[in-house]
Amino acid sequence: MKNRSFLAIALGLAATLIAHGAQLGDPAKPLNLVKTVKGTPVDLAAGKGKQVYVVEFWATWCGPCRTSIPHLTELQKRFKDQGVTVVGISDETEDEVRPFVEKMGAKMDYPVALDDNRKTSQNYMTAYQQKGIPTAFVVDQQGRIAWVGHPMAGLDKALEQIVAGKYDLAAAQKEFAGRAAREVRMQELNKAFGKYMEVAAKPDAKGLAALGKSLVTLAEKDPQILNAIAWNVLTSPDIKTRDMAFVLQVAEAAVEASGGKEASILDTYARALFDNGKKSEAVLQQKKAIEVAPEAMKSKLEQALRKYEGK
Repeated sequence: MKNRSFLAIALGLAATLIAHGAQLGDPAKPLNLVKTVKGTPVDLAAGKGKQVYVVEFWATWCGPCRTSIPHLTELQKRFKDQGVTVVGISDETEDEVRPFVEKMGAKMDYPVALDDNRKTSQNYMTAYQQKGIPTAFVVDQQGRIAWVGHPMAGLDKALEQIVAGKYDLAAAQKEFAGRAAREVRMQELNKAFGKYMEVAAKPDAKGLAALGKSLVTLAEKDPQILNAIAWNVLTSPDIKTRDMAFVLQVAEAAVEASGGKEASILDTYARALFDNGKKSEAVLQQKKAIEVAPEAMKSKLEQALRKYEGK
């Protein structure tokens, strides 16, 4: 009902883990390129002090890359007169890239180049532990890495601020470091959750209490994470040892962390109460869930309420 069948989905785990050694503000490494397939060759050193570069990594086989290409073209046109140059870099062969670029035509209207044995990718993608493409890096007028991310997730705003001289690099680095820390925690939590589920899948499982405590600690009072943990432990058919006291504790913590105003979290709490034999309390919480739920959710929540009321 709530798309909570696996914790990683609810957590929205990122595909990347940013390395602690690579930070915004670090000098941009040179672009090691074999050939420029379209446009004028890009030299970061030559543009230092006056030019801003968007260095984007992509591939012809990458669906999301194809979606972002027109957006990059729009950004190139929009910021061209403000000293911004976009360059798309692929580690594929010229025989793969050139026909694709020619077919795209004006939709891909910025320089496109070929990486030299992935040397550029190593200096950018690997250095910042960016696992997925498309990924863009902004090199500011001082030759520093100022921004890293998906080309369609904040790149335009970052460019606006950089060319206007209003970009707060320190604040960006703080957010970047925080993103890294969150992603580390999410990976640790997902690993811990997998261990919990592995142990709980055994009849008469031992050690669940300690594993559950670790999960709650890693969740750091995040209501969505707590809710995902509770729902999975409540409903997973793979579990043979279901710690109902733990489920109730986590579901209640999720309600408290959310302020008791999220329907799906209240619904999970009601289910935990019901499965713990607290039927009247389950009814009360399910009614609260219905009160705050969007119309699209109400019918299924009402169906659960009838079950709790014994109707």
